[in-house]
Amino acid sequence: MTRLLCALLLAVCAGSASALSASTSTPDGYGNAASILPPPGSSTFTYTGPGLKLVPDGALPRFEESFKGRASLIKAAKKALKYLEKLPPERTLRVADRSYAPAALIDSAKELIDIATTAKTAEELDARVRAQFDVFQSAGKDGQGRVIFSSYYQPTLKASAKKSAAYPYPLYRRPPDMVEVDLASFDKKYAGEEPVLGRVGKDKRVTPYPTRAEIDRRKALAGQGLEVAWLHDALDVMNLHVQGSGILRFASGKEELVKYAGTNGRPYNSVGLTLVRTGVMSRDEITFAKLADYLRANPDAASWILSQNPRYTFFDTAPLPEDGEPFGATEQSLVPARSIAIDPTVVPLGALTFFTTTSPQADKAGRVLGQFPTARFAFALDTGGAIKGPGRVDIYAGHGAQAEATARGQWADGKLYILVKKLPPRDR
Repeated sequence: MTRLLCALLLAVCAGSASALSASTSTPDGYGNAASILPPPGSSTFTYTGPGLKLVPDGALPRFEESFKGRASLIKAAKKALKYLEKLPPERTLRVADRSYAPAALIDSAKELIDIATTAKTAEELDARVRAQFDVFQSAGKDGQGRVIFSSYYQPTLKASAKKSAAYPYPLYRRPPDMVEVDLASFDKKYAGEEPVLGRVGKDKRVTPYPTRAEIDRRKALAGQGLEVAWLHDALDVMNLHVQGSGILRFASGKEELVKYAGTNGRPYNSVGLTLVRTGVMSRDEITFAKLADYLRANPDAASWILSQNPRYTFFDTAPLPEDGEPFGATEQSLVPARSIAIDPTVVPLGALTFFTTTSPQADKAGRVLGQFPTARFAFALDTGGAIKGPGRVDIYAGHGAQAEATARGQWADGKLYILVKKLPPRDR
């Protein structure tokens, strides 16, 4: 691989335009708990077997809902339908060892809408789901079904269209000189590997894109007209980079959506882990509030600490959707609590899922009331840079104080199931 990369860095721009394209990656998606400090062993996924396994009828979970209403579930199902109906009908969607067409997932969403609309009792809902769907369980990070559930939300941040002493921190759009190198287009043995991101220089060579330290501290992108907006606080910038999208609120009262447009392709490093390694805080005492207080009280140290995460996120602006929620990887606005980010190599986008885990419950003011078992249906409408393999799921919590508190408190084991409507008997 080293020789291939060297060759690309020397001459990829000479005539291989088909290997260069705009990145279509998605946000870091580490979830709020993990963005501060990943729990020990949280990134260690040793299982390498099949990501999904068909569940025998005798081992099916009870399909019950811990939510009081089904309107949000039907809304998410309709979002999935809009995405699936735009796919080429010949597209192959892998679920375990089966290759489904989009029509099968479309039928699944429609069946779920019918059941959620007409089932009179929890018992009827459970019985009809069991009768109508094939159920596959995620193998989890250990091959035994253990899935880690985190959560993310959409922050609302004060912003300015112009730089000032009160708003000195820029958000950048994706630079036009950024390219994506698909190694598999040069050699099939690299199929499945992540594309390499870089920039094309005047000498027609591709080099790695600048790190966060180079962008923030050495102003590598300043003066190029790439600023989307300016924020008041470096912590707001960090938060937005982790969440992947947010609502900017300007002094005029105007609100605008900023959404993820790519990264510099550098590795992600937890800011909280940097604080622990430098001895500022112990692993046991660190929280987002303490981290924020420390960084705001020590702005010089904050600049260095934040720069220890080399990954940098770029943004585009867009009109705010009517429901105020961001667009996921399906280009549909997300439905709080009913939209999850998954690894699309394991779970197809648009798929119906059911999961059980433990989640925080917060009130409208953002006060956490406790941690409680939860079970719900949701749709796979988003992806995340850290959501890799069958052992990770990120739950979209929404926006506002309640969503923020819920997202920051979510980090728990659970189980994930994928449901596909049973096929009719073969007649030929």
